[in-house]
Amino acid sequence: MQRHKLGNTGLEVSRLGLGGIPFQYISQTETNELIQTSYNRGVNLFYTSRMYRDSENKIGLAVRNFRDQVVLGTSTHKRKKTEALAEARQSLSNFGVDYIDIYSLHNVLTLSVLNEIMSPAGAYHALEELRSAGYVRQVGISAHQPETILRALEMAAFDVVEFPLNYVDREATEGLMEELRRRGIGLVTIKPMVFGYAGDARLALRYIFSQKPEATIVGVYNLNELTENLDTEEAASSDGLVPRDDVLATIAESEKKCEKVFCRRCETCVVCPQGIDIRTILRWYEYFDRYHSWDWAREQYRTASPDLEACDNCGICERECPYHLPIKRVFSRAKVDLLPRRSPRRLMQKKLLGR
Repeated sequence: MQRHKLGNTGLEVSRLGLGGIPFQYISQTETNELIQTSYNRGVNLFYTSRMYRDSENKIGLAVRNFRDQVVLGTSTHKRKKTEALAEARQSLSNFGVDYIDIYSLHNVLTLSVLNEIMSPAGAYHALEELRSAGYVRQVGISAHQPETILRALEMAAFDVVEFPLNYVDREATEGLMEELRRRGIGLVTIKPMVFGYAGDARLALRYIFSQKPEATIVGVYNLNELTENLDTEEAASSDGLVPRDDVLATIAESEKKCEKVFCRRCETCVVCPQGIDIRTILRWYEYFDRYHSWDWAREQYRTASPDLEACDNCGICERECPYHLPIKRVFSRAKVDLLPRRSPRRLMQKKLLGR
């Protein structure tokens, strides 16, 4: 198992780590087996969140015999300082440890949330105090939008960033990884399997490794999944870049599997006669639909000029799309979903369709 330095944190982490979401759904015995097997094969990074029920407890019990040989990470969704302090104390108790290697602010979706956690009574200051006291070694932040991360780095001393990277959302990391490396901030990528919709799990991981993040977190529910991922990591040590055609082909398989629309970012979009930026609006709606980044997507949509009201339903975009995406259908939903929450049209759609 390859290991990388995690930015300037002083931590050395396996490039494949285990995420805590599955542990809340399986037994302690199964968790022990997965963690022990992964540790035996070189994994030393285990990441979870206070949101994932008893996952901290299960991970703590599973690593108690080799706690000093692993890197433990968890996170809080709380935004206020007092609440975050209470969460961190609970995490220490759940893990059964004296310190946590990485404690993160979880899923900071928008700039308004970022401003809240950075306010004098915000959650960031709780983690800063815990870091000074030695209960937390490194402070992290997770988000889905590069601009939120970049703004956060201007406001505070974060040590680690957790950010989605997969073959569908590859555009989002453009420039971000380079900036994190320039600043010496560690990057742990998440969601490599596209929410479980990866058409080819092996290619999904190969793609991640080809981008060379310090580490990526994957969730597994059984030994078969774990073994496949570990074998892929070993095989990927000698692999080069994943061919672009393979990436596009596996996105097509992902579409079939989950019945979602995945824009491949193939850059062959027809120029809309009405001037609508097709690719950009598709991306915003994907974040709305898949990542539940509702407020962020709506904020971005407000900057669109022209917006979807300019669409005359001509269908040229669908006819020219080489992958035959149902763009008109997506835009008909986006035209309502991306409106402000209290707009009359949004309220009427919610009343009629329950969404």
